[in-house]
Amino acid sequence: MTQAAAKPSAEDGAARLPIRTRVAYGASAFGENLAINSINQLANAVFNITLGVPLLLVGLALSLPRMVDFILDPFIGRWSDRLVCRWGRRRPFILVGAICSGAVAAMIWFFPAGQSTQFYFLWLLGGCVLMSVAYSILIVPYGALGLELVSSYHERTALMGTKSILHKASGVVNQWLLKWVREAGGGDLVAGGRWCAPVIGLVIALLGVITVWKVPERTSAARVVRPDRTSLRATWSVTLGQPDFRRLVLAQVFIYMSFLVIDTTGFYLNVFYVNGGDLGTGASMKGWYGMAFQCCGIFAVPAIVRLSRRIGKRMTFLLCSGTIVIGGVAKWFCYVPGAGWWIVLPSALMGPGLVAVMVLVPSMTADICDLDAEDSGVRREGMFNAVLAWALKAALTGSILLANVVLHAVGWRTELQAGQSEQTFLLMRICFSGGTVVLAGLAAACLWRYSVSEQAVRRAQQRFADQPQHGA
Repeated sequence: MTQAAAKPSAEDGAARLPIRTRVAYGASAFGENLAINSINQLANAVFNITLGVPLLLVGLALSLPRMVDFILDPFIGRWSDRLVCRWGRRRPFILVGAICSGAVAAMIWFFPAGQSTQFYFLWLLGGCVLMSVAYSILIVPYGALGLELVSSYHERTALMGTKSILHKASGVVNQWLLKWVREAGGGDLVAGGRWCAPVIGLVIALLGVITVWKVPERTSAARVVRPDRTSLRATWSVTLGQPDFRRLVLAQVFIYMSFLVIDTTGFYLNVFYVNGGDLGTGASMKGWYGMAFQCCGIFAVPAIVRLSRRIGKRMTFLLCSGTIVIGGVAKWFCYVPGAGWWIVLPSALMGPGLVAVMVLVPSMTADICDLDAEDSGVRREGMFNAVLAWALKAALTGSILLANVVLHAVGWRTELQAGQSEQTFLLMRICFSGGTVVLAGLAAACLWRYSVSEQAVRRAQQRFADQPQHGA
């Protein structure tokens, strides 16, 4: 190993990224969100309501494959950190992951007709396993690329803001998928899914290609002060050993759970309680309140970026968590029979809260990576993002499974449709509203003691840059 002749400045990568680069990076955020949530958004309506697969089995099919990610994510992160390739460390993974994710997102809806509910459960389970593998190959290096693309403390937030806008734009599409699929099939969700699935798959793959083609990797992001000879297990332990990173991971998990654990309950309340079992009206209202949620998040991004410059990333995160609590309270008053457009209000109130997590958590993680690099002498964005992705997928897994368990526990019976008991609907409303409030509060409590400052990050960047570099 030899010392490099020149050392990069601590401000390498600190210049403002061109908007075309930020948009090209964010393109894959649109694709990855469409890949995973096109399945989550349609699974209950297709496999439970249409094909008769029991709720608990649908929940298991959506959640169990995430166990694959728990094993695969750290290996992908470690591999991409160490990869030596003429096309970079991250982009080869992104290309393969995007193409495979698109293929699986299309394939999963082409199941044979006239099969048993057990067969459809196994089909959904197998498709979700394949998606978990493809998604892991895509999302871990993709997130790591964003962590290292720019080193400026505030420009990181701007980059993640652009990414989040495109991610939320994909969320708008996801919210209307049920209605579009239903209309494409003339009321037949299975036929509609087969019309829409190839388009979804192609979009996912092409957006991944745009990121690979148009986003360069920073060569200095791979520099090391000393070789990283620690084992995978030791690296994982060191990563989670950072107290502020643990707080950030837990806050992210609780925020996502505050939406996801009760999202399924909200869909069933919308269709069978608010709209009396009218799936067509329920699907339309799902599109509208989902679009309100996503659009309010998009419109909040510039404010979140500016606010983080004025009061700091931590305080901005805490403030936006408060909007989720307010939205959770509003759910109790807005999800009532005949509510009509009032059910849009809670989603509009909560939109900025989730987008704050999407903007600030990666930006704050990049700051923590700089502090870690100062201590360790190596760049481990891949492993840090693997932990973030692992924790998020754990939240998704637990939320999907718990959501259907909650429905089962409160006495939901699919065959009764809108004829559920008053007690069942009451318990569903308590979980729907109270779950959001409690989980958002836990997220705020986790981040209360977060201590990473802009000054500490800048000092760490300079000290890392001043250390002698090792190379081949």
